[in-house]
Amino acid sequence: MGYHIGERVLSDFIGRYLNKVDRKGRVSVPAVWRPRLTREDFSGIVAQAGVTEKAIEAYPRDYLEIIQSKLDQNDPLLEETEFESTILFGGSMLPFDKEGRVNLSENFKKEVGIDSEALFVGMGRKFRIWDPKNFDKYLDRAKSYMDNRRKKMDTNVR
Repeated sequence: MGYHIGERVLSDFIGRYLNKVDRKGRVSVPAVWRPRLTREDFSGIVAQAGVTEKAIEAYPRDYLEIIQSKLDQNDPLLEETEFESTILFGGSMLPFDKEGRVNLSENFKKEVGIDSEALFVGMGRKFRIWDPKNFDKYLDRAKSYMDNRRKKMDTNVR
């Protein structure tokens, strides 16, 4: 799915959506994203605890296939390939229930700090699920980083 320009696929997951997490750990995936996450063989998300950020990394099943194809091009004996495979395939497949919700395990919630609310943040071909307070901290860091980059670029132009 996504928007196409020639052979290029543009961002599929954009925007931010704050949803409640119920007592059983179920959270509704943004309705506007669900068609992109629905296939004949699996409807839901592939999810893993973030390696670099305290958030759940999430993507559609076909994104997993793209990553696998890239890993297949690498030497399987490389330590880097093994690390990437371990992290990637140590995740979970979270199927939709009939209402478009996924169930976040206690491990996921504890690892990333999600309690009663989950913030879905689009990142193009994938998205992250955050505790809103953790996302605010991340966003502050990201803005500071981008501001510093802009300042460096302005200095280099002169």
